[in-house]
Amino acid sequence: MSEIITRAYELGYILAPTIPETEVASATDALKAAIGAVEGTIASEGSPEFIDLAYTMEKSIASKKMKYSQGYFGWMKFEATPEAMERLKKALDSQTDLVRYILVKTDLQNMVVFKKPKIEAVRELATGEDDGIAEESIEDELKEDHELLPDVASDIAEIPADTTKPEPEEKESE
Repeated sequence: MSEIITRAYELGYILAPTIPETEVASATDALKAAIGAVEGTIASEGSPEFIDLAYTMEKSIASKKMKYSQGYFGWMKFEATPEAMERLKKALDSQTDLVRYILVKTDLQNMVVFKKPKIEAVRELATGEDDGIAEESIEDELKEDHELLPDVASDIAEIPADTTKPEPEEKESE
Protein backbone atom coordinates (compact mmCIF):
# COMPACT_ATOMS: atom_id res chain seq x y z
CA MET A 1 0.00 0.00 0.00
CA SER A 2 1.48 3.34 -1.00
CA GLU A 3 1.56 6.29 1.33
CA ILE A 4 -0.42 9.40 0.34
CA ILE A 5 1.92 12.36 0.05
CA THR A 6 0.52 15.75 0.97
CA ARG A 7 2.06 19.17 0.60
CA ALA A 8 1.46 22.47 2.32
CA TYR A 9 -0.23 25.20 0.30
CA GLU A 10 -1.38 28.73 0.97
CA LEU A 11 -4.45 30.33 -0.57
CA GLY A 12 -4.49 34.12 -0.63
CA TYR A 13 -7.81 35.57 -1.76
CA ILE A 14 -9.77 38.77 -2.27
CA LEU A 15 -13.54 38.65 -1.89
CA ALA A 16 -15.81 41.17 -3.61
CA PRO A 17 -16.61 44.32 -1.60
CA THR A 18 -20.27 43.95 -2.55
CA ILE A 19 -20.64 41.14 0.00
CA PRO A 20 -22.33 42.44 3.18
CA GLU A 21 -20.09 42.20 6.25
CA THR A 22 -22.50 39.74 7.82
CA GLU A 23 -22.04 37.31 4.91
CA VAL A 24 -18.23 37.39 4.67
CA ALA A 25 -18.00 34.42 7.04
CA SER A 26 -20.26 32.32 4.80
CA ALA A 27 -18.15 33.25 1.74
CA THR A 28 -15.05 32.13 3.67
CA ASP A 29 -16.86 28.90 4.63
CA ALA A 30 -17.46 28.26 0.92
CA LEU A 31 -13.69 28.46 0.34
CA LYS A 32 -13.10 26.08 3.24
CA ALA A 33 -15.69 23.70 1.76
CA ALA A 34 -13.85 23.77 -1.59
CA ILE A 35 -10.62 22.81 0.19
CA GLY A 36 -12.47 20.10 2.13
CA ALA A 37 -13.98 18.74 -1.11
CA VAL A 38 -10.48 17.92 -2.39
CA GLU A 39 -9.69 16.26 0.97
CA GLY A 40 -7.51 19.12 2.15
CA THR A 41 -7.07 19.96 5.82
CA ILE A 42 -6.80 23.59 6.92
CA ALA A 43 -3.87 24.28 9.25
CA SER A 44 -4.27 28.04 9.84
CA GLU A 45 -6.04 31.05 8.44
CA GLY A 46 -6.24 34.82 8.56
CA SER A 47 -9.71 36.27 8.76
CA PRO A 48 -10.68 38.53 5.85
CA GLU A 49 -10.13 42.28 6.33
CA PHE A 50 -11.70 45.02 4.23
CA ILE A 51 -8.88 46.80 2.36
CA ASP A 52 -8.25 49.28 -0.43
CA LEU A 53 -6.60 47.48 -3.35
CA ALA A 54 -3.35 48.78 -4.85
CA TYR A 55 -5.00 48.91 -8.28
CA THR A 56 -8.42 48.30 -9.80
CA MET A 57 -9.11 44.65 -10.58
CA GLU A 58 -11.56 43.37 -13.17
CA LYS A 59 -13.55 40.14 -13.21
CA SER A 60 -16.02 38.98 -15.83
CA ILE A 61 -19.26 37.75 -14.30
CA ALA A 62 -22.10 36.69 -16.60
CA SER A 63 -20.42 38.45 -19.56
CA LYS A 64 -20.17 41.73 -17.62
CA LYS A 65 -16.87 43.24 -16.52
CA MET A 66 -16.97 44.15 -12.86
CA LYS A 67 -14.31 46.55 -11.52
CA TYR A 68 -13.14 46.45 -7.90
CA SER A 69 -10.90 48.90 -6.05
CA GLN A 70 -11.64 47.42 -2.59
CA GLY A 71 -12.20 43.94 -1.22
CA TYR A 72 -11.89 41.53 1.69
CA PHE A 73 -8.38 40.04 1.82
CA GLY A 74 -7.74 36.80 3.69
CA TRP A 75 -5.56 33.69 3.55
CA MET A 76 -5.57 29.99 4.49
CA LYS A 77 -2.78 27.45 4.88
CA PHE A 78 -3.75 23.87 4.23
CA GLU A 79 -2.41 20.44 3.34
CA ALA A 80 -3.55 18.52 0.27
CA THR A 81 -2.25 16.19 -2.41
CA PRO A 82 -0.66 17.79 -5.48
CA GLU A 83 -3.19 15.99 -7.69
CA ALA A 84 -6.06 17.78 -5.93
CA MET A 85 -4.86 21.26 -6.91
CA GLU A 86 -6.40 21.15 -10.39
CA ARG A 87 -9.82 20.30 -8.95
CA LEU A 88 -9.42 23.05 -6.34
CA LYS A 89 -8.56 25.61 -9.04
CA LYS A 90 -11.73 24.73 -10.96
CA ALA A 91 -13.81 25.05 -7.78
CA LEU A 92 -12.27 28.44 -6.97
CA ASP A 93 -12.73 29.72 -10.54
CA SER A 94 -16.47 29.00 -10.29
CA GLN A 95 -16.92 31.20 -7.18
CA THR A 96 -18.43 34.53 -8.28
CA ASP A 97 -17.69 36.29 -4.95
CA LEU A 98 -13.97 35.61 -5.38
CA VAL A 99 -12.31 38.55 -7.19
CA ARG A 100 -8.81 37.06 -7.29
CA TYR A 101 -6.81 34.31 -5.62
CA ILE A 102 -3.32 32.85 -5.55
CA LEU A 103 -2.28 29.32 -4.64
CA VAL A 104 1.35 28.72 -3.65
CA LYS A 105 3.35 25.89 -2.16
CA THR A 106 4.56 26.80 1.29
CA ASP A 107 5.75 25.46 4.60
CA LEU A 108 3.34 25.15 7.51
CA GLN A 109 6.02 26.38 9.93
CA ASN A 110 6.62 29.51 7.84
CA MET A 111 4.42 31.90 9.79
CA VAL A 112 6.31 35.16 9.24
CA VAL A 113 3.94 38.10 9.53
CA PHE A 114 5.18 41.55 8.64
CA LYS A 115 3.71 44.31 10.73
CA LYS A 116 2.46 47.24 8.71
CA PRO A 117 0.58 50.37 9.69
CA LYS A 118 -3.10 49.67 10.15
CA ILE A 119 -5.19 51.89 7.92
CA GLU A 120 -8.89 51.22 7.92
CA ALA A 121 -10.40 51.18 4.45
CA VAL A 122 -13.45 53.37 4.14
CA ARG A 123 -16.27 51.80 2.15
CA GLU A 124 -17.13 53.66 -1.03
CA LEU A 125 -20.83 54.34 -1.34
CA ALA A 126 -22.35 53.30 -4.65
CA THR A 127 -24.91 56.12 -4.38
CA GLY A 128 -22.22 58.81 -4.31
CA GLU A 129 -23.69 60.34 -1.16
CA ASP A 130 -21.43 61.87 1.48
CA ASP A 131 -20.83 59.40 4.27
CA GLY A 132 -20.23 62.14 6.86
CA ILE A 133 -16.46 61.64 7.17
CA ALA A 134 -14.52 64.82 6.51
CA GLU A 135 -11.29 64.49 4.55
CA GLU A 136 -9.46 66.53 7.19
CA SER A 137 -10.32 64.01 9.90
CA ILE A 138 -9.03 61.14 7.76
CA GLU A 139 -5.76 63.00 7.11
CA ASP A 140 -5.40 63.73 10.84
CA GLU A 141 -5.95 60.06 11.69
CA LEU A 142 -3.32 58.99 9.14
CA LYS A 143 -0.79 61.43 10.60
CA GLU A 144 -1.46 60.08 14.09
CA ASP A 145 -1.14 56.46 12.93
CA HIS A 146 2.22 56.91 11.22
CA GLU A 147 5.55 57.77 12.72
CA LEU A 148 6.76 61.28 11.97
CA LEU A 149 10.29 61.74 10.65
CA PRO A 150 12.73 63.43 13.04
CA ASP A 151 13.56 67.10 12.51
CA VAL A 152 17.08 67.02 11.08
CA ALA A 153 17.29 70.72 10.26
CA SER A 154 18.35 71.58 13.84
CA ASP A 155 21.04 68.88 13.77
CA ILE A 156 22.54 70.23 10.56
CA ALA A 157 22.77 73.76 11.97
CA GLU A 158 24.86 72.50 14.93
CA ILE A 159 27.67 71.00 12.79
CA PRO A 160 30.83 73.13 13.23
CA ALA A 161 32.30 74.60 10.05
CA ASP A 162 35.83 73.22 10.69
CA THR A 163 34.72 69.55 10.40
CA THR A 164 34.54 69.67 6.63
CA LYS A 165 37.24 67.85 4.68
CA PRO A 166 39.89 70.05 3.12
CA GLU A 167 40.06 69.78 -0.63
CA PRO A 168 43.21 68.08 -1.90
CA GLU A 169 45.81 70.37 -3.44
CA GLU A 170 46.54 69.89 -7.07
CA LYS A 171 50.13 69.08 -7.91
CA GLU A 172 51.71 70.71 -10.89
CA SER A 173 53.28 68.31 -13.24
CA GLU A 174 56.67 69.39 -14.68
